[in-house]
This record gives sequence, C-alpha cells and structure tokens, in this order.
Amino acid sequence: MAKQIEIEIRGITFTADMLEDKAPKTCRAILGVLPLEAEGYHQVWSGQSLIIHSPVLIKAVEEQGLWPSSSFPDFRENANIIGCPGELALYPVGGSICISYGKSLYGGSIGPEPSYHFARISADIDKLYEVGSTFRREGGQKIKIRLKNSQF
Repeated sequence: MAKQIEIEIRGITFTADMLEDKAPKTCRAILGVLPLEAEGYHQVWSGQSLIIHSPVLIKAVEEQGLWPSSSFPDFRENANIIGCPGELALYPVGGSICISYGKSLYGGSIGPEPSYHFARISADIDKLYEVGSTFRREGGQKIKIRLKNSQF
C-alpha cells in the first residue's frame, strides 16, 4: 500500500496517496521534510493552484538531485506542466509544492515550467475546490502537510 500524506487547509484535512513508483526521489524529498507547515498562496501564473514556498524544500531538491543544474532538470520524476484537480507537485526550480484544486498550467513569466507530480488527492475534490478558491479572495493561509497518522 502506498504511503499517504495529509494536507490540512482551513481546518479541513485531505488525504493524498504518494506516487513513489512514479516519482521516487521526489517522494523521498517530500517525506524527508515532513511535517511541514508554511504559508500557502494562490498561484499567480498557473491557474487554479495553491503554492507553498520553503527553504527546506530547496534543500531537499538539491539533496535528491532533482534539479542538478538550471539546464538539466530530472524529467524522469513524473514531470508535467499540467496539473489536474487533486494533484500535488514539486516545483524544483523554486523549491515549492503546488496543490491543484482545478485546472493548472505550471509556469511563470517565461512560460511553462515542469513540476514533478508526487501525490494525488482522490476524495473530496469539491471541498478542495471550495477551500482553494478562498485563497484568491482572502490571500495567504497556513497549510500543514504531514505523514498520515502522525501528530502535528
């Protein structure tokens, strides 16, 4: 059985299955920094997605060799530029976690940039959409991510 993580946003907890078979280094990087609590924001460029920035994620990306150089990303790690509702992705350039609550196109001011899908929320997507939408109206909010069944 796949490891699971919990994502808590506005008092609502979502469970996501880790995609260790598709993104093993990315999953190791994420599991190595949990539990994680950070301010989450609405994506500026990417559509219906939330983003968490953290220095520990930048370090984890470097340690796992997920972005060895600016011209050589590790595209074997389930890389994509499109996020679907419920998908969690690691954006290796900025050391960020993206949580798609609707349609997303990962990128920045220069255009599409790949992120590594590492987990998937498969239940309560409608609640995730409602919660994600509040970030547009209300601004940044705390997001907690932990291994399922751990205390945090």
